[in-house]
Amino acid sequence: MKHPSFRIACCTRLVIGITGLLFGLQGVWASDALATRESNHAEETSISLSTSQTAPDSQDNREKPGKYDVSRIGQRSVGHGLNLYSLQKERALGEAMASAIDRGARFVSDPAVTDYIRQLAQKIARNSDAEMPFTIKVIDNPDVKVFALPGGFLYVSTGSIMDVDNEAELAALMAHEIAHVAARHATRLATRRRAWNTFLIPLSYLSGPAALGVRQISPIYLKKLVRDAEAEADLLGIEYQYAAGYDPQAFVDALGKLHGKETRVRGRTAKGQSVAGGLPLRGQIAGLFANYPPTEERIHKVQNEIATLLPSRDEYIVDTSEFQEVKARLARANQPILRRRRAGEGTSNGPVMRRRPPQDSQE
Repeated sequence: MKHPSFRIACCTRLVIGITGLLFGLQGVWASDALATRESNHAEETSISLSTSQTAPDSQDNREKPGKYDVSRIGQRSVGHGLNLYSLQKERALGEAMASAIDRGARFVSDPAVTDYIRQLAQKIARNSDAEMPFTIKVIDNPDVKVFALPGGFLYVSTGSIMDVDNEAELAALMAHEIAHVAARHATRLATRRRAWNTFLIPLSYLSGPAALGVRQISPIYLKKLVRDAEAEADLLGIEYQYAAGYDPQAFVDALGKLHGKETRVRGRTAKGQSVAGGLPLRGQIAGLFANYPPTEERIHKVQNEIATLLPSRDEYIVDTSEFQEVKARLARANQPILRRRRAGEGTSNGPVMRRRPPQDSQE
């Protein structure tokens, strides 16, 4: 009979080996764009060397390689790589998820609002790497929500429209979600979850330190993939809104608003936190299990990418009269109507407050 310490050592080596393999798979998450970047860089270096004698200034005008080259949007293989879902299966998955959402959602019926939002979203989508058509819907909901489902289903809430100051900020929020669809983050993450669960099957029979290690590694690994996807969506999103003509600084402004809200929430809850909540180790552990990168970190990275990766322009689209008109229509649609009851409608003839139905806001 083998000694227990020998079995523990074997299990530990097995966990370490599988963990290394999984983190190798994580590298595939970003390796597609990186491989394209390196390939393009090699080609451009070769071209530069062959033409340096005849055109010495051409090196300064070389295109930025890979996903950093905004002039090659749509030709950069963004979203390619390890994925168990074909584009058709991903679209079908999105349709099923959208059907479930649509059954419980209330949508804006004002065509002036819906047409504007669809045109804005399609404009950004045309300047993206997405390989599938988009379906855009406007939800009548005061919450600030812009989200996308696999397969190109984009939802924009009225609360998000009312919360931003200009069209560029709204375009920035849309571009971030369109980037998730273009990079196929949802199905690529699902592929890696399935791979991880497959590896967990033989390890489910383990006990002791080895089993504990596996259970601890699983959420850290998967949540890191989610954070990496958010960071990539930030990068691609500012490229898409830039390519559509919008000021990429608008995304920094949107993140700044989010950071302000987070700061206020932390301020309100700070008094109820224990002393241990402020310890550095506790903060590091919380960061490992977080679904999103810290907002301060996102702002810093986006600002750096705007300064180093996007060619400067003399003019950007910041706001339009169409956006302000849509915002005004939504504001009017949510204003209460003051009227008196007619005879026979009730025992009281006092004023009644009613919410204006969406169709009453049409001019």
